[in-house]
Amino acid sequence: MGIKPNNLKSGEKERLVLYVGPKEDHRLKEYGVGLEKIIDYGWFSFLSLPLLVALRFLNGALGNYGFAIIVLTILIKIVFYPLTEKSFKSMQAMQKIQPKMKALQEIYKNDKQRLNKEIMSLYKQHKVNPAGGCLPMLIQIPIFIALYEVLLYSIDVRQTPFILWINDLSA
Repeated sequence: MGIKPNNLKSGEKERLVLYVGPKEDHRLKEYGVGLEKIIDYGWFSFLSLPLLVALRFLNGALGNYGFAIIVLTILIKIVFYPLTEKSFKSMQAMQKIQPKMKALQEIYKNDKQRLNKEIMSLYKQHKVNPAGGCLPMLIQIPIFIALYEVLLYSIDVRQTPFILWINDLSA
């Protein structure tokens, strides 16, 4: 990949920088021409980069990328535990009122407008939010997609052993 430097002085010839090697961000940054931008961590790269830093930190502390991945995943789950618990409680509340909803659907099967009105009053009566089970999960999805992107595109875990027969975490 060639990159034209922006800092050419008048009369100076253009030079082409060619890099052939692994996509290691620290190596690519050393060239100072923006080569590190070729590593694409997807839509959630703003989340992927902090996760990569955390993964590298945990690897430094634990000495094993496999354990670092496990600990990072557990830490993420701990951070999102309140949202997961809220989602779980909302889903349980929805299950409790499910028989009443079925009865309303049977009673008002020909009157959709009235059915919607009765269902909404049922939600208010039992203080249930139908989106309460999904919204907390939607917040977590980008984090786990970003973690997946880090594990998929980061060269750090390439040819790194874990335990027992697992000799390459990237395989």
